[in-house]
Amino acid sequence: MMIGRSSISPPLARAVPAAGARLERRDQRLLRLLESYRLVVAMLLLLLFTFADRYIPYGHHDRQLALYTCGAWLLFAAAPFLVPDHFARNGSRLYLQIVADIAAITLLIHASGGVSSGLGMLLILPLALTGVILPVRMGAMFAALAALALLGNELYAHVSSSFAANYFQAGLAGLIFFATSLLASLLAQRLRESERHIARQSHRLADLTRLNEHIIQQMQSGIVVVDAEGRIHHMNRAAARMLQVADAPSTPAAIHEMAPELGRENGAQPFELIPVRKGKLLARITPLEGNGSGCRLIHLEESTELEQQAQQMKLASLGRLTASIAHELRNPIGAISHAEQLLAESPRLNDADRRLIEIIRNQAGRVNTIVESVLQLGRGRPASSHRLPLRPWLEGVVAEFRELATGREGLFTIEITPPEMEILFDPDQLQQVVWNLCQNALHACTGEPRIELRGAVDPRSGAPFLEISDNGPGVEPGLEQQIFEPFFTTDSTSTGLGLYIVRELCSANRARIGYSRSTDGGACFRIEFSRGGPA
Repeated sequence: MMIGRSSISPPLARAVPAAGARLERRDQRLLRLLESYRLVVAMLLLLLFTFADRYIPYGHHDRQLALYTCGAWLLFAAAPFLVPDHFARNGSRLYLQIVADIAAITLLIHASGGVSSGLGMLLILPLALTGVILPVRMGAMFAALAALALLGNELYAHVSSSFAANYFQAGLAGLIFFATSLLASLLAQRLRESERHIARQSHRLADLTRLNEHIIQQMQSGIVVVDAEGRIHHMNRAAARMLQVADAPSTPAAIHEMAPELGRENGAQPFELIPVRKGKLLARITPLEGNGSGCRLIHLEESTELEQQAQQMKLASLGRLTASIAHELRNPIGAISHAEQLLAESPRLNDADRRLIEIIRNQAGRVNTIVESVLQLGRGRPASSHRLPLRPWLEGVVAEFRELATGREGLFTIEITPPEMEILFDPDQLQQVVWNLCQNALHACTGEPRIELRGAVDPRSGAPFLEISDNGPGVEPGLEQQIFEPFFTTDSTSTGLGLYIVRELCSANRARIGYSRSTDGGACFRIEFSRGGPA
């Protein structure tokens, strides 16, 4: 997987074809090597021609020319080291130096009696380095110049009868020059191509590394990589949070210092769940095969999150099952209700029979209510969210509820801050939610019931919320996590679907509902609405 489209450099492009172009850093090092070679050779030859001319077979044809040439060549070779700031490291500097080398060595060959002296081999290294630094054509040009210089020297010796000319050896030296330059150029070409390929692969690898790091850091699961000794090599933010580490350790730390259970599980089987920190975390250890380092990958999951996922899967399966059962119950319930109506029309019923028929009617109606609630939930009409001014909308709903359900004044208290606050919700579904919660509150309260509706904006998240609280006894301790499950109820006359439907309607509108105790000990249901954009 790559990020974007990778750009490919033009193949076989050479870096320094122009005379004024600045050399690359690698080529500058080669140029410095060539300059050092020139300085050493010129110095040695000058010393030999000055103090040991009797013992060497060089310079015997024209000793004075050999001394002057070596002296001038030595000064030229020392100049880049004496005043380096005056010699730019570019192509023109290399061109000048290789021409000077060819001229100096050709003069030394002439002073030593021709190409048979063997001094022509001193040009092999300069021509090879020139072939590495410069393009193929430029390297071949300087090789041709060196070959022509040797042939010209032999031709001059033949014409002037200075010494016996050796055209064959001069031609052979020229072929060696061409072969050396061409081979060096081809090798340098392959090297540059390999370097470009490595550079492209390095960029791609860096992109992949950054992408993988981003993905790992954004994962909700904790990821820890440890070596065979249990030292931590990598840890994402989720793992640092789960293990209560301020940040991923900058130096390798031992995993057993943060979770002793993981330090003892070196022999754990892959995908085996290991409880960590008294079961609050579950770890799964997987060996990283193929690298031979014994590293292991540890996945950390919070047990509560896994339990919530399992609960959601269970509720989804239960919802499908109950919807199927409810659909199958409609026909028998309809038949029972129809038979009850026919029996009720009989003129020969006594009071006991009428009581039995009333029981049938009530229980059939209750079962039918459960069936309709389940089917309505299964059909799940999509939410049509709108911007609602919360206070005037609540006042209308409360007035309607008071008229139809209680008829009592002073039952409701509405407090909205700020008064012009708006929410994003489906009006019909929100009315169903509010009615259900108010009916539950009214049913739970004893004595003089009071229901408070308070709306505000959460200062931390900036999201609006609505709290519906009462002065009843509230939910029994230990049952807070179960009240939103389907068919859970503590009242024998209830279906146990009201709060489940409320939660599903809130989820359909991107809202959340939760339970807590109110300040006076009653129940308090808080609906946190989505911040959302305009509907």
